[in-house]
Amino acid sequence: MDLLWVTVAAALVFIMQVGFLCLESGLVRSKNSINVAAKNLTDFIISASLFSLVGFAIMFGDSVAGLFGTNYFFFNDISHPKTVAFFFFQMMFCSTAATLVSGAVAERMHYFGYIITTIVITVLIYPFVGHWVWGGALTETSAGWLEQLGFIDFAGSTVVHSVGGWVSLAALLILGPRLGRYDNDRRSIPGSNMPLASVGALIIWFGWIGFNGGSTLVWNEDVPIILLNTFTAACWAAMIATAIKYYKHGYIDIMYILNGAIGGLVAITACCHIVTPHYAILVGIGAGIAVYSGDAFLHRFRIDDVIGVVPAHLFAGVWGTLSVAIFADNPAIANLDQFGVQVLGIVVVGLFSFTIAFIVLSIINHFYKLRVSESEEQQGLNVVEHKVSTEVFDLLMSMDKQSRSGDFEKTVPVEPFTEVGQIANLYNQVLAKVNEEMRQKDRAFEAYKRSELRNGAILEAAMDCIITINEQGLIQDINPAAEKTFNATKRYLKDKPFFEMFALPENLEQANKSLSEGFTESPGLILRKRNMMELSRADKTKFPAEVVITKTTFDDYKNTEYTLYIRDIAKRIKLEHKLEALAFNDALTGLYNRSYFMSNLKNRVDFHKENSGRLGWLQKSE
Repeated sequence: MDLLWVTVAAALVFIMQVGFLCLESGLVRSKNSINVAAKNLTDFIISASLFSLVGFAIMFGDSVAGLFGTNYFFFNDISHPKTVAFFFFQMMFCSTAATLVSGAVAERMHYFGYIITTIVITVLIYPFVGHWVWGGALTETSAGWLEQLGFIDFAGSTVVHSVGGWVSLAALLILGPRLGRYDNDRRSIPGSNMPLASVGALIIWFGWIGFNGGSTLVWNEDVPIILLNTFTAACWAAMIATAIKYYKHGYIDIMYILNGAIGGLVAITACCHIVTPHYAILVGIGAGIAVYSGDAFLHRFRIDDVIGVVPAHLFAGVWGTLSVAIFADNPAIANLDQFGVQVLGIVVVGLFSFTIAFIVLSIINHFYKLRVSESEEQQGLNVVEHKVSTEVFDLLMSMDKQSRSGDFEKTVPVEPFTEVGQIANLYNQVLAKVNEEMRQKDRAFEAYKRSELRNGAILEAAMDCIITINEQGLIQDINPAAEKTFNATKRYLKDKPFFEMFALPENLEQANKSLSEGFTESPGLILRKRNMMELSRADKTKFPAEVVITKTTFDDYKNTEYTLYIRDIAKRIKLEHKLEALAFNDALTGLYNRSYFMSNLKNRVDFHKENSGRLGWLQKSE
């Protein structure tokens, strides 16, 4: 029965790999999802293989001073069913630690960088830490030096999860954040498939039955309470982390539900066999606080952890390991001495894991860049690393090609019966509409140019002066007739004040006042009326003018121009005077005639009808 339970528990821990694959693939962008899935499979294959050949021996072989083991290399002496079941169970544990690291640094590390990191943790870090804490688990002795001091980490809050967290932190510091992650402090990079990530978290949760329950290595009466404590802590941690996030920011963030639950699972792992369900709640509450605080810590220092490994596994793992000496339902364990041992174990494991990882990965990074280039990161690791694309990526590449070429006539390919295909189809409809609008605008622009040419020809041929001024009265444009009338060239008059140059001094103040009022107030110049005034030419000679003013306001309603249509009426006035002289004077003698007499008489009679007084008439002969 015990062999069956350990084997089933190992299978459940293996199922956690499926959960991590779903969780990490869902939390990254779609252009990197295939790469993340591939590295999860690779992590498991390499870590399981190396642990089988080397890691198990270092971790559980005959101890040398409590530091490392010396036998079981390359499957030697692994033949007894109990040893085989134990071996298989521990293989799954090692793979979990390796998977955590690659999830934290996803979306920016070369595929071979994942492999290198997995080798480092599987061979150089995890088995040594495991020997210090669990070295005697196979032989039921105290072989490791921390184990001999009484350090307790039942199922790996520190050995598995904190180790993964420490190595992740070292790798994150070496690689730096993803492009654009901290261009804006409030900006986050959303995952491509949160439902898939949620499924992954539930699968991990289910697999934790084997993770914690199987760590008894026997089927006994402790298993049910271990599982109850495990689920209790996870629930409370998820609630607390989510509640804090909601209190601080005013919305429910699914990331805190996922990582809160995982943090609770990690924290209770160290002490699930020695606490009551009531204390499991407190362990979960502390884990929820640790997850939120850890995430805030990373954000403050711009450390970009894609799936939240450091908050959920390192910070929660440290809290869970300390909880052994705080909440244990056993006075022999819940005491200050045990707390000191737990702190010692946390510090030693942390220093060892972080230092080895940081030094080795830094040296490797010096000779072989672990991080992809900026262009490769922008393109996505699916294509760069595996030459595999997705529908979304293909659509984005087609759209990018269009934006670079400026050719929007060609539609993007449509994959039928998919959501991306529907997006592509709608995009093509938008393109068709835009292209039609552009064609209409081109036709309108051509018509406008033809109209402008016609208007320009009319303007050039106009006999009257046409002058355009802005709101300040500065000349913007004039036609040839105006150049001739005012004896000045268009180039010379450009941006000169019209009224200061051509209005008579006695009319200048009134003209400027009319301009400031938009030619809407009388007395003065009025829009769209025949205004009579005297103007001067550039040589200061005067001439009477008839001025009609129109107003043009542009689309932005900020700029206004006025067009002055000016006609020199000196010849007209002279002609009017000549006609009047012919009408009222005798052509031969030049004396006033009867028409003048009758007109003048009528004017006098009309005047005295409105004004009191006597009317007399005396015609003086010339």
